[in-house]
Order: sequence, then structure tokens, then C-alpha cells
Amino acid sequence: MKNILTYILLVFLFSCSSTKQKEKLIGNWYSNSDNNYGFIEFQFYNDSLIVYDKLGKEFAQWEVNKDKIQLTHIKGFTNKKQLTYSYKLDKSNELLNLKTLGDTIIQLPELVKAKNTYDFFQKNIGIVIDLPITYNELIKLGFPDNLIFNIYAGFSNNSLIVKTDFSSDLKNLEKEVNDFKENSREELKPFLRFNLIADKNITQSQMDSIKDQLKKTSIERIFRTYKNKQADYQNNLNWFGQKE
Repeated sequence: MKNILTYILLVFLFSCSSTKQKEKLIGNWYSNSDNNYGFIEFQFYNDSLIVYDKLGKEFAQWEVNKDKIQLTHIKGFTNKKQLTYSYKLDKSNELLNLKTLGDTIIQLPELVKAKNTYDFFQKNIGIVIDLPITYNELIKLGFPDNLIFNIYAGFSNNSLIVKTDFSSDLKNLEKEVNDFKENSREELKPFLRFNLIADKNITQSQMDSIKDQLKKTSIERIFRTYKNKQADYQNNLNWFGQKE
């Protein structure tokens, strides 16, 4: 009788531990920091997982066992029936490291927990940008994405921050633009444009100052990103905007 009670207690404790671990993982996790992988999204639900990456979309069921995530009933771009990840969360439970286990161990890029794609974008750049709304028709700016030079303008601790993909300010903008153009194909250079992703609360004088700095470079066209019915950026980061 004592052995049975001990067994039941161990099963109960293991079940509680697994449930707590699953609760930490449930939610959306993103990465866009690795050129080899591109944009990755893991959507953990209570008993199902959806993965988006450059290969497509994948569905699976999942369970947690200590430091492993076991996938079964996989449907999508892979022919594997089962897949195992080792995983590690940071102390804040906001960063997730995954390794695919098998004949070869593959380290995936670090994933960030976020409410949606746009929330991840803001966490990734480290500033808050509340995009302006327009009812005008917008054009897609990021296709192909090698034509756009992104400028981010938003707020951190009530201070205006204007930065690029390469620097935390615009002090080296001219050099960055020259390097960007130098690495672009010759026939594409006339079509390069700035993509100004800017908060709606930036004043007109501040916007004029930012644009004046952009106009001093060799990229002639400036587009500003907006949101509307075409694009709310909750599920993707395909930028839409209009020429300024």
C-alpha cells in the first residue's frame, strides 16, 4: 500500500512539474536575427504547436519532459513523425534556446517571447513605435527587401530615439548608406529607398529634422510606414507605406 501511495505521489509531482514547464512555454516566440534561418515563429498552445519559418508552416502535438520538448503527429514540410528539442529558458522566461536533437545537434537562433509579431519587432529594436493610421491606399515597401534602408524613430523612457539596423543613432548614416549602395546591384540603385518607421507622436519639427538628415544622403526617395486595413502588422512585418 505504501509503495502504491509513493508511486501516485511521484506521478502527481511529475505531472505538476510538467504542467508548470508547459505554462512557461505557452505563447508566441520569435527570432529574426539569423540570416541562415530568417524569420522564425513558434506558437505554443496547450497541446499543439505551430511553427513558421522559411520552409513553410508546420503543425505538431507537443509534451515537455524535464529539459526536452517532444513533438509528435507532425504535419507540414518535414517527413519526420517525431522530433525532439532540448530547451532552456532564461531567468525571466522571456528568452528561449532550442536545439534540435538527432544524429546532428542543431542550435536554433534565440527566440523572444512576445504578444504578436509587432510586439516582437519593438522588443527587437528596443524602442516603442505607435504607427500612424491612414485611410489612403499604401504600397508594399519591403518587396524586394534589399531595396529598403530602414530608419526607426520612436520612444524609450520618453526620449526620442532615431536609429538604423546598424547604429543606435544617425551619426554614421552617410557611411551606412554608402555601404548599403555599394553592396546593391547596379541596376537596383536608382530604386533604393528609405523606409521611415516612425511613431505617430513625433512632432512635425522633429520629423522635418529627421527627413533633412535623410535628404543629405545619396538615397533620394523617402517612404513612411503606416497602418490601415491593408496592414496592421499583428501577424507579419511586410511594411506598407507612402512616399513623403
